[in-house]
Amino acid sequence: MSGEKSDIDIKDLAEAFGGDEKEAEDNKSEMEKEINGGKNVKKKSGKNKKPMVFFAIGMITLVAGLAFLVFKLVAGPSKADAEFLISAGEWTREDESSVVWDFTEIGKGRLTTDDHVTDYDFIWALDGNKLKIETSWLYDLNDEFEYSLDQGAKILTLKTADKEIKFKVN
Repeated sequence: MSGEKSDIDIKDLAEAFGGDEKEAEDNKSEMEKEINGGKNVKKKSGKNKKPMVFFAIGMITLVAGLAFLVFKLVAGPSKADAEFLISAGEWTREDESSVVWDFTEIGKGRLTTDDHVTDYDFIWALDGNKLKIETSWLYDLNDEFEYSLDQGAKILTLKTADKEIKFKVN
């Protein structure tokens, strides 16, 4: 009987020992000690809490994952820099508003330095963090800029050895 759980009825004990229920209760405690190897075992008042803790952690993780997924789906995919330059429309130079660049399609665009009185075609390419532009103007220009593009703020920053030029979307 060692290691088994005891379900002893107090009334049965009282009848078996010929005493009252108080004596039977004392005898029950002694019998439970014998059954449990001499250890006084207290009844558990509640269930094991580990499964509830793991369940709570799992639910929190699930909710956080779903929130992240919804946020990513709502935000939409970010565009590649070249696609963004085209889709944003005309880019106006911050310090000279008459200078406007328009990336019309991959590799092609138009620019003006006099508020569209005269427009010039240009070809362009992105190579790593470099923007290369060739313009047919009064003479051919081949420019290369180090660029950074903040799609959220819609700011294109071009850097040369001696200056920084910023363009923003109209």
